[in-house]
Amino acid sequence: MKNSRSLLLALSAVLISVTPVLRAADQARPDGPPPGERRERMEKAGDRMAEALGLSDDQKVQMKAIGDQERAEMQALRADTALAKEERKAKVQAIHQKYKAQRDALLTPEQKVKADKFREKGRERMEKGGFGDGPGAERRKERREQSGT
Repeated sequence: MKNSRSLLLALSAVLISVTPVLRAADQARPDGPPPGERRERMEKAGDRMAEALGLSDDQKVQMKAIGDQERAEMQALRADTALAKEERKAKVQAIHQKYKAQRDALLTPEQKVKADKFREKGRERMEKGGFGDGPGAERRKERREQSGT
């Protein structure tokens, strides 16, 4: 009787101590930070790039409008559940290229050179740093080489 009570107490203690860990694991998203946090990071990156390029206030407003249009188009694409995976992938790439071209058209030649360098540094960081050594690094590199970007 004493042994079963001790065993029951020990199991209860283990379950109580493990529950928060299991809850946290259930709530963790394996695909990255929550959407709000991801958007914040992207906005900060955009601000850093705008500062590095020396964008005028007018250019910043136009860039924001282009980003809003791209975001709306991407949301519509995500909502379209009828698309096959490969078709969706192709459309995502086409949308990104379309809006990249619009953003690049707003830049002066000097700003475009700086933007290209900024993007290249980001790619290198992803490949080498904390993001790039993971299992997807080779796939990302292959996709870029295939798409020519």
